Amino acid sequence: MKSLLLLPALLGLAFAHPAPELDPRAAPQIAHFYFQAAATGYNLTVPADGNWYPTNNGLNVNIITALDFTVTQCEFATHQQVAFAYQLSGADPYPKEQFAVGPPQPIDRVRCHGYCLQIYQDCYKNGQFVGSCCNGFCAANKCRPYVYPQDIPWPN
Repeated sequence: MKSLLLLPALLGLAFAHPAPELDPRAAPQIAHFYFQAAATGYNLTVPADGNWYPTNNGLNVNIITALDFTVTQCEFATHQQVAFAYQLSGADPYPKEQFAVGPPQPIDRVRCHGYCLQIYQDCYKNGQFVGSCCNGFCAANKCRPYVYPQDIPWPN
């Protein structure tokens, strides 16, 4: 009986403070990749909608770089058995997520799903998880870029 008396009060509180609304996503996020094959390579753009997309390229790829997407949210199909080793690039001030491909071989198809957040976007909003960071990590509610320890300026 006492719980029935509390029910209207609890319902009133629930409707007075609705859950925060997250940004709606109208279309799948687009993932950009660079497929490195020794001294050459090629770019590929695919929507992260869960469908397979052909690469239409026969180069023997040794590194796949995700320019603006979480590489672990993607799958890569090949003709032969292959090992994908996760790593971070070291070529620019903001390292990118990569897969080293071993042994090097053509990547036939790519499939990505989900979405990720760009650097300095909110990964938590009003205490609610928004999403994974594309090329970085979540700290203090923001997506922060990966940095190497030697790139951190230390006081003298």
